[in-house]
Amino acid sequence: MILSTHYTFSLMLLSFFKKEPSIFLYSIFSLLPDIDVRFKDHRRFTHSFLFSFLILLIFRNNLLFIPYISHIFLDYLTYSPIPLLWPYKGKYSLRLIKSNGYIDKLLMLLFLILFLVNYFLLK
Repeated sequence: MILSTHYTFSLMLLSFFKKEPSIFLYSIFSLLPDIDVRFKDHRRFTHSFLFSFLILLIFRNNLLFIPYISHIFLDYLTYSPIPLLWPYKGKYSLRLIKSNGYIDKLLMLLFLILFLVNYFLLK
């Protein structure tokens, strides 16, 4: 998924829990799993359930955990497999959406619209 899809999905999810400007900052956590791109080892341990729960244990904050795990969920929908059960071998993918494809971009717009409606109109 493209970064904007991860961010808008996170915003949409968090807007159901909180209607405050802080969700814009919390949603940045949805981009954290892709930090491994800098090490040329993309979609490794940062895309696993174990690492997701480590984030929850370290920060003890659901408003940071939700964006992080939402990233894992969206990447699971793509054609590129992720190591959900790391450190065990095996990668998983539902192969439903092509990253940076037409559906990916449509989802980003849908998530943005749903976020805007929920955040601004459904108080």
